[in-house]
Amino acid sequence: MKVSDLFSTEVEDVLIDWMRKFTSLEDLFLAMPQLFAKLQFQCVEGTIEDAAVLSGPVHIGRGAVVHAQAIIHGPSIVGPDTVITSHTHIQSGCYVGSKCIIGHGCSIIQSIVMNNTKIGAGAFIRNSLIGSGSVVGPGAALGPVELERALGASPQNSRMLKASTLGVALGNYAVVGANSTLKSGTVIGSRTIVGEGVLANGIYESNQTVTLRQALDIKPRTDHA
Repeated sequence: MKVSDLFSTEVEDVLIDWMRKFTSLEDLFLAMPQLFAKLQFQCVEGTIEDAAVLSGPVHIGRGAVVHAQAIIHGPSIVGPDTVITSHTHIQSGCYVGSKCIIGHGCSIIQSIVMNNTKIGAGAFIRNSLIGSGSVVGPGAALGPVELERALGASPQNSRMLKASTLGVALGNYAVVGANSTLKSGTVIGSRTIVGEGVLANGIYESNQTVTLRQALDIKPRTDHA
Protein backbone atom coordinates (compact mmCIF):
# COMPACT_ATOMS: atom_id res chain seq x y z
CA MET A 1 0.00 0.00 0.00
CA LYS A 2 1.44 3.38 -1.01
CA VAL A 3 1.49 6.47 1.19
CA SER A 4 -0.96 8.20 -1.16
CA ASP A 5 -3.48 5.36 -0.77
CA LEU A 6 -4.02 6.15 2.91
CA PHE A 7 -5.42 9.65 2.59
CA SER A 8 -8.59 10.75 0.87
CA THR A 9 -8.99 14.25 2.32
CA GLU A 10 -6.97 17.44 2.12
CA VAL A 11 -4.17 18.12 4.56
CA GLU A 12 -1.81 21.06 4.69
CA ASP A 13 -0.39 21.69 1.22
CA VAL A 14 3.29 21.77 2.19
CA LEU A 15 3.08 18.50 4.09
CA ILE A 16 1.12 16.59 1.47
CA ASP A 17 3.41 17.81 -1.32
CA TRP A 18 6.40 16.55 0.66
CA MET A 19 4.74 13.19 1.37
CA ARG A 20 3.89 12.61 -2.28
CA LYS A 21 7.59 12.28 -3.07
CA PHE A 22 7.71 8.88 -1.39
CA THR A 23 6.38 5.62 -2.78
CA SER A 24 6.85 3.62 0.43
CA LEU A 25 6.32 4.27 4.11
CA GLU A 26 9.88 3.17 4.89
CA ASP A 27 11.30 5.83 2.55
CA LEU A 28 9.10 8.46 4.19
CA PHE A 29 10.28 7.65 7.72
CA LEU A 30 13.92 7.58 6.67
CA ALA A 31 13.48 11.07 5.21
CA MET A 32 11.73 12.55 8.25
CA PRO A 33 14.68 14.86 9.11
CA GLN A 34 14.01 16.72 5.82
CA LEU A 35 10.67 17.90 7.19
CA PHE A 36 12.35 19.79 10.03
CA ALA A 37 15.54 20.91 8.31
CA LYS A 38 14.50 24.59 8.21
CA LEU A 39 13.50 24.82 11.88
CA GLN A 40 16.32 26.83 13.40
CA PHE A 41 14.58 28.67 16.25
CA GLN A 42 11.68 28.48 18.68
CA CYS A 43 8.40 30.13 17.69
CA VAL A 44 5.45 30.23 20.07
CA GLU A 45 2.13 31.69 18.93
CA GLY A 46 -0.04 29.69 21.33
CA THR A 47 -0.25 29.37 25.13
CA ILE A 48 2.41 27.60 27.19
CA GLU A 49 1.34 26.94 30.77
CA ASP A 50 3.73 27.21 33.70
CA ALA A 51 5.89 24.11 34.20
CA ALA A 52 5.54 23.05 30.57
CA VAL A 53 8.92 22.56 28.88
CA LEU A 54 9.91 23.43 25.32
CA SER A 55 13.42 22.42 24.34
CA GLY A 56 15.08 23.44 21.09
CA PRO A 57 13.40 24.64 17.87
CA VAL A 58 9.73 24.00 18.63
CA HIS A 59 6.96 25.75 16.66
CA ILE A 60 3.65 26.16 18.49
CA GLY A 61 0.80 27.37 16.28
CA ARG A 62 -1.71 30.11 17.01
CA GLY A 63 -4.38 29.08 19.49
CA ALA A 64 -2.57 25.90 20.55
CA VAL A 65 -2.26 25.14 24.27
CA VAL A 66 0.53 23.20 25.97
CA HIS A 67 -0.51 22.23 29.49
CA ALA A 68 1.64 22.08 32.63
CA GLN A 69 4.19 19.25 32.89
CA ALA A 70 4.10 18.55 29.14
CA ILE A 71 7.52 18.30 27.45
CA ILE A 72 8.21 18.99 23.77
CA HIS A 73 11.66 18.55 22.24
CA GLY A 74 12.59 20.20 18.97
CA PRO A 75 12.74 20.15 16.15
CA SER A 76 8.98 19.63 16.33
CA ILE A 77 5.84 21.36 15.10
CA VAL A 78 2.48 21.70 16.87
CA GLY A 79 -0.26 23.14 14.68
CA PRO A 80 -2.89 25.80 15.44
CA ASP A 81 -5.66 25.11 17.98
CA THR A 82 -4.10 21.83 19.13
CA VAL A 83 -4.16 20.87 22.81
CA ILE A 84 -1.19 19.05 24.38
CA THR A 85 -2.33 17.91 27.82
CA SER A 86 -0.25 17.46 30.97
CA HIS A 87 2.58 14.93 31.31
CA THR A 88 2.68 14.29 27.57
CA HIS A 89 6.14 13.84 26.08
CA ILE A 90 6.69 14.76 22.43
CA GLN A 91 10.22 13.92 21.37
CA SER A 92 12.20 15.53 18.58
CA GLY A 93 11.12 14.98 15.00
CA CYS A 94 7.34 15.17 15.49
CA TYR A 95 4.71 16.97 13.47
CA VAL A 96 1.31 17.40 15.14
CA GLY A 97 -1.29 19.07 12.94
CA SER A 98 -4.06 21.53 13.77
CA LYS A 99 -7.05 20.96 16.09
CA CYS A 100 -5.62 17.78 17.59
CA ILE A 101 -6.11 16.64 21.19
CA ILE A 102 -3.18 14.76 22.71
CA GLY A 103 -4.23 13.07 25.94
CA HIS A 104 -2.61 12.97 29.37
CA GLY A 105 0.70 11.12 29.59
CA CYS A 106 1.11 10.26 25.91
CA SER A 107 4.50 9.59 24.36
CA ILE A 108 5.00 10.53 20.69
CA ILE A 109 8.35 9.91 19.01
CA GLN A 110 9.41 10.81 15.45
CA SER A 111 5.86 10.70 14.10
CA ILE A 112 3.43 12.67 11.95
CA VAL A 113 -0.02 13.26 13.45
CA MET A 114 -2.36 14.98 11.01
CA ASN A 115 -5.19 17.42 11.63
CA ASN A 116 -8.24 16.78 13.87
CA THR A 117 -6.75 13.66 15.47
CA LYS A 118 -7.47 12.54 19.05
CA ILE A 119 -4.88 10.56 21.00
CA GLY A 120 -6.08 8.99 24.25
CA ALA A 121 -4.32 9.13 27.60
CA GLY A 122 -1.17 7.06 27.95
CA ALA A 123 -0.88 6.13 24.27
CA PHE A 124 2.56 5.35 22.83
CA ILE A 125 3.30 6.29 19.20
CA ARG A 126 6.71 5.85 17.56
CA ASN A 127 7.88 6.28 13.94
CA SER A 128 4.25 6.38 12.83
CA LEU A 129 1.97 8.26 10.49
CA ILE A 130 -1.51 9.09 11.82
CA GLY A 131 -4.08 10.31 9.30
CA SER A 132 -6.50 13.21 9.67
CA GLY A 133 -9.50 12.70 11.93
CA SER A 134 -8.16 9.47 13.40
CA VAL A 135 -8.70 8.33 16.99
CA VAL A 136 -6.13 6.41 19.02
CA GLY A 137 -7.58 5.04 22.25
CA PRO A 138 -6.10 5.25 25.76
CA GLY A 139 -3.16 2.96 26.37
CA ALA A 140 -2.76 1.97 22.73
CA ALA A 141 0.78 1.29 21.48
CA LEU A 142 1.75 1.97 17.86
CA GLY A 143 5.17 1.20 16.42
CA PRO A 144 8.32 -0.59 17.56
CA VAL A 145 7.25 -0.56 21.20
CA GLU A 146 8.87 -3.94 21.95
CA LEU A 147 12.34 -2.63 21.08
CA GLU A 148 11.72 0.56 23.05
CA ARG A 149 10.80 -1.38 26.16
CA ALA A 150 13.66 -3.85 25.76
CA LEU A 151 16.41 -1.29 25.23
CA GLY A 152 15.06 1.72 27.06
CA ALA A 153 15.34 5.28 25.78
CA SER A 154 18.84 6.04 27.09
CA PRO A 155 21.28 8.03 24.94
CA GLN A 156 23.43 4.90 24.55
CA ASN A 157 20.57 3.14 22.79
CA SER A 158 19.33 6.03 20.67
CA ARG A 159 21.31 5.01 17.58
CA MET A 160 19.92 1.47 17.65
CA LEU A 161 16.37 2.73 18.22
CA LYS A 162 16.65 5.11 15.26
CA ALA A 163 17.73 2.21 13.08
CA SER A 164 14.76 0.09 14.15
CA THR A 165 11.96 -0.85 11.81
CA LEU A 166 9.28 1.63 10.81
CA GLY A 167 6.17 2.08 12.88
CA VAL A 168 2.49 2.17 11.96
CA ALA A 169 0.42 4.04 9.36
CA LEU A 170 -3.22 4.95 9.94
CA GLY A 171 -5.35 6.29 7.10
CA ASN A 172 -7.80 9.14 7.56
CA TYR A 173 -10.57 8.59 10.13
CA ALA A 174 -9.15 5.27 11.32
CA VAL A 175 -9.91 4.24 14.91
CA VAL A 176 -7.65 2.24 17.24
CA GLY A 177 -9.32 1.02 20.41
CA ALA A 178 -8.02 1.29 23.96
CA ASN A 179 -5.05 -0.90 24.94
CA SER A 180 -4.55 -2.24 21.41
CA THR A 181 -1.04 -2.87 20.10
CA LEU A 182 -0.17 -2.30 16.44
CA LYS A 183 3.20 -3.82 15.63
CA SER A 184 5.84 -2.29 13.40
CA GLY A 185 4.89 -2.25 9.73
CA THR A 186 1.14 -2.39 10.37
CA VAL A 187 -1.00 -0.36 7.96
CA ILE A 188 -4.61 0.52 8.80
CA GLY A 189 -6.66 1.81 5.88
CA SER A 190 -8.89 4.86 6.05
CA ARG A 191 -12.07 4.53 8.15
CA THR A 192 -11.06 1.11 9.43
CA ILE A 193 -11.86 0.43 13.09
CA VAL A 194 -9.56 -1.65 15.30
CA GLY A 195 -11.34 -2.72 18.49
CA GLU A 196 -10.08 -2.70 22.06
CA GLY A 197 -7.27 -4.98 23.15
CA VAL A 198 -6.36 -6.14 19.64
CA LEU A 199 -2.84 -7.19 18.68
CA ALA A 200 -2.58 -6.20 15.00
CA ASN A 201 0.25 -7.03 12.64
CA GLY A 202 -0.21 -6.64 8.89
CA ILE A 203 -2.08 -4.61 6.28
CA TYR A 204 -5.79 -3.92 6.77
CA GLU A 205 -7.72 -2.34 3.91
CA SER A 206 -10.07 0.64 4.23
CA ASN A 207 -13.57 0.41 5.72
CA GLN A 208 -12.93 -2.75 7.75
CA THR A 209 -13.66 -3.71 11.35
CA VAL A 210 -10.95 -5.60 13.25
CA THR A 211 -12.00 -7.04 16.61
CA LEU A 212 -10.74 -9.59 19.10
CA ARG A 213 -12.75 -12.83 19.21
CA GLN A 214 -12.56 -14.78 22.44
CA ALA A 215 -13.78 -18.34 22.94
CA LEU A 216 -14.47 -19.97 26.29
CA ASP A 217 -13.16 -23.51 26.81
CA ILE A 218 -15.44 -25.21 29.37
CA LYS A 219 -14.64 -28.69 30.62
CA PRO A 220 -15.83 -30.76 33.60
CA ARG A 221 -13.53 -30.86 36.60
CA THR A 222 -11.62 -34.09 37.19
CA ASP A 223 -9.87 -33.21 40.44
CA HIS A 224 -12.71 -34.07 42.82
CA ALA A 225 -14.89 -37.08 43.67
